[in-house]
Amino acid sequence: MAPLPLLPFQRLILDEILEEDALSIVARGLGLSRILAELSRVCATSKALVFLLHTNDDDVSELQYQLMQMRSGEANSQAPEVTVLNSEKNAQMRGQVYRQGGVICVTSQVLILDLLNDVVPFELVTGTVIFNASRVTAESTEAFILRILRQKSPKAFVKAFSDSPEHFTLGFAGLEKTLKVLGLRHVHLWPRFHVAVQKDLSRLATPVVEFRQPQTRAMVELQHAVLGCLKASISELCASTHVIDTETINVEASLFRYFDAMVKRQLDPYWHRLSGRVRGLANDLASLRRVAEYVTAYDCVSLQRYLDALL
Repeated sequence: MAPLPLLPFQRLILDEILEEDALSIVARGLGLSRILAELSRVCATSKALVFLLHTNDDDVSELQYQLMQMRSGEANSQAPEVTVLNSEKNAQMRGQVYRQGGVICVTSQVLILDLLNDVVPFELVTGTVIFNASRVTAESTEAFILRILRQKSPKAFVKAFSDSPEHFTLGFAGLEKTLKVLGLRHVHLWPRFHVAVQKDLSRLATPVVEFRQPQTRAMVELQHAVLGCLKASISELCASTHVIDTETINVEASLFRYFDAMVKRQLDPYWHRLSGRVRGLANDLASLRRVAEYVTAYDCVSLQRYLDALL
């Protein structure tokens, strides 16, 4: 079965990222893997050496599936392949693969060793594509790789992608820190309410029937009880230590998954000076937030087992 062509807005995303080095933040469900496959098609040539970093097994499988569809739909042309490298091949074999060029998906641990040991031919490096860029930090191996490549191959491009825009809102200046780590100056934002996205998706709209399952009375009572415990714990934590920002640490914020990370981030610099009671309150907040989430996520038997284990 031949692959479907890129939608117009997907073509715009690809054209923008090809024009300049940038971080492209795309909403979930807009076909980022398909765009990445098209980018791999453009870069896959023996005259270029492009590294694909920060991918997991699912990302690689999806990319290979997309490229396989391209090959099945193009009888007269050879669609590109992405070479996957890991520690199973020795340094000499990896060096031969690097010299053959193309798009190479390699683990960060393997690539950093090859860069430090001069296994990678720096004169052939054309660029680097970073996937899941929202999880790249200043202390990560990917940041170290980019610093080395900027020194050894200053003309190589850097293009980054992410479909997790909410990660850039965590902490202080999350987006600016990521751009600094990646060495990029430009950001391309593609939310679902973008005019081009809405225009294309509205033409392909399908009827949606929404069913709403109301909560039982016991579930509502459970949620009220857990929220009451959360409110009391947050109040006690704020009263016990003055390092908590009460504007960000509140009951409303406790309903989101990043709440645990927010509390930990604010307490980490003072953790060694906090009493055991304050540390226990911080751990209790994480447990209570999970209970509030599991009330609607678990069935009654699983929830009972979790509560019994927690007790």
